[in-house]
Amino acid sequence: MSRNVIETVLGAVVLLAAATFIMFAMQFSSGAAVKGYDLIGEFRAIDGLKVGDEVRVAGVKVGTVTRAVLRNNDYVAVVTMRLEPDVLVSTDSSVAVHTDGLFGGKYLEIQVGGETTNMKNGDRFGFLQDSVIVEELIEKIVNYAEDQRKKAPAAEKAKP
Repeated sequence: MSRNVIETVLGAVVLLAAATFIMFAMQFSSGAAVKGYDLIGEFRAIDGLKVGDEVRVAGVKVGTVTRAVLRNNDYVAVVTMRLEPDVLVSTDSSVAVHTDGLFGGKYLEIQVGGETTNMKNGDRFGFLQDSVIVEELIEKIVNYAEDQRKKAPAAEKAKP
């Protein structure tokens, strides 16, 4: 009989701990309403950028990517980012997809312009830079090196 009481108490403690963790997760999850305003960028390539990735200005996190969808009529990636309300971005600013290190995760970097008017909720960036695909860059370097190596013996034979 005392074993049933111990099991019941232990079960109640486990349920209480689970409920506490669930409430904690809900309170601090990204699903909670984040204050700020949304800006939109339309990219041809965002390779690896996903919802939840950082938006930075001068290397400092000022927001997050909240949505990334493909527009079917022209196959453009439409990315929505939410910025902190105190971060003002001028209308001539640009946004680029960057990689954190050589093979790290992706993030958006905003280069703030010099215009005196600022973007408002729902505005779109006019100046964008797509993601640089590291594999394509390495392939170009290798192909260039191979071409240079092929040219070197031909140059040696041409010498008198």
